[in-house]
Amino acid sequence: MNTRRIMVPGLPNVRDLGGLRGPGGGYLRRGLLVRGPAPSPETAPALGGLGIRTVVDLRLEEERRQYRGPEYTGATVLSRPVAGDMSRIRGNVRPRPSDYLANYRDMLTRAAPVAAEIVDLLAEGAEVPVYICCAMGKDRTGVVSALVLRALGVRTADVARDYALTARAYRALRSADARPNWTREDTLAQLRLRTSTPAATMRSLIAGIEAEHGSVARMLTLHGLREETRLRTVVGAFTHPVPL
Repeated sequence: MNTRRIMVPGLPNVRDLGGLRGPGGGYLRRGLLVRGPAPSPETAPALGGLGIRTVVDLRLEEERRQYRGPEYTGATVLSRPVAGDMSRIRGNVRPRPSDYLANYRDMLTRAAPVAAEIVDLLAEGAEVPVYICCAMGKDRTGVVSALVLRALGVRTADVARDYALTARAYRALRSADARPNWTREDTLAQLRLRTSTPAATMRSLIAGIEAEHGSVARMLTLHGLREETRLRTVVGAFTHPVPL
């Protein structure tokens, strides 16, 4: 799965979500959904060079004012702020997985409408690839990506393993490597602690949603997703040959 990583200097953790297994043994097509950190003015041209047509920026307005960048990709930028309860994480040197899970559960009502909108974008097909980003491409990006993927029928195990790749991407950083501006105040050791992404955390989030709503897709219908749109996206988004 790590072969889906896209090397963009200064932007660790960029990857194509194509190749994840979906309904009937099919695989999500490459070049539809890409996820990662928000680019800076310096890294945005390289990201735009990937052919990104739409950037869904999940950062809050104050984050966007402090660190600009997505608009320099040349893509259409959709500002869709998502936030959760950071009280158990902010200022905590070593947050526990349960702290992040609480944050993720709190952000669901904000993340679900965004995920529904992304499924709509995929159904239309004209504005892909879609790049989903937040500050580090970890928490908000992880939740929104998971909702989209699971609504389309990607297996929970694959969604959770994709989430876990974020930690691997940041652990691979070395002191001389370029990295996003908003991480430079952290030492590499601190950054690695902040970017821990155990797969069990995402499995727990999905299990809770499905226990309450029956499925992630059903939850998204409460936030504007139409079932016919979802099915149209599934038909067009998956291919059966095993990806290279």
